[in-house]
Amino acid sequence: MASVNVGERDLVRLLERCLGRGGRRPPELEVGIGDDAAVFRLGAARLVWSVDASVEGVHFDRRWVSSRDVGWRSLEAAASDLAAMGARPLGALASLVLPAWVTPRELGELARGQAAAARSLGCPLVGGNLSRGTELGVTTSVLGVCRRPLCRSGARPGDELWLVGEVGLARAGWELLRRGMATSGRHERRCVTAWRRPRALIRRGLELGRVAHAAIDLSDGLGGDARQLAEASRVRVIVERGRLERALSPAVRGVALALGLEACELALGGGEDYALLAAGRRRPAWARVIGRVERGRGALLEGSDGSREELGPGFDHFG
Repeated sequence: MASVNVGERDLVRLLERCLGRGGRRPPELEVGIGDDAAVFRLGAARLVWSVDASVEGVHFDRRWVSSRDVGWRSLEAAASDLAAMGARPLGALASLVLPAWVTPRELGELARGQAAAARSLGCPLVGGNLSRGTELGVTTSVLGVCRRPLCRSGARPGDELWLVGEVGLARAGWELLRRGMATSGRHERRCVTAWRRPRALIRRGLELGRVAHAAIDLSDGLGGDARQLAEASRVRVIVERGRLERALSPAVRGVALALGLEACELALGGGEDYALLAAGRRRPAWARVIGRVERGRGALLEGSDGSREELGPGFDHFG
């Protein structure tokens, strides 16, 4: 039987329907499937729990990353979900699928990458699992804590749309590597490093937790993740093209020119930047306004002439 091409969001909805019938919802569960992480109430605290997979051939290509890079980026990507929820990391578990080519030396390099990211994040790796397989894979579960989780569903009409961190860098770096282009220039090196060594914005997420109404981490491209924020909050999200272009770094603009792409295209359609997109009204000085929240539904890109177009779906592992 031929396989059916079904998108990731459709698969998540299918799982939500099936798993929602799996028994009584525990009273401690506040946020389940559909956000950056699950949230459990434990007294006055909230435990924030998420999991992320990094699979060879899907999330990385060993021609372009070292084993140490794989270890680093797998933990940072998982911890970015905690940043989006405004949570402080407590610890992580990692399950490794190791193909036959992984020697003890390579495993040590991967573990050293994980350890370096753990120190940077203040998120110790406290255990996990090892298994054999045909492709290298790292599945990382992270646990954090907060007083008030910052969910995707809290955006309100009248909110500003804030960008925290950089977007487009990782996609630009990936394109340079994929095309075999020179990466020795200052802008090129910055983009490649952004893809190989992303950083979860934990401190900014904690600060957003005190002022923002909603947030999401930008792992699948600004366009697709803006759509998810709008869907969860049942609002219309407007990304203003002019403001977005001004928020992009010179590295993204310079490398986009060399690639023959628009800088906005890298920001909207790329992924793995692990910046944060938030909605609120008491904007911190380090957050940049790139749009607004309105009544309605959907996510739109608005040009300087007032024209509007729907934002694309973003990166989809199953699309």
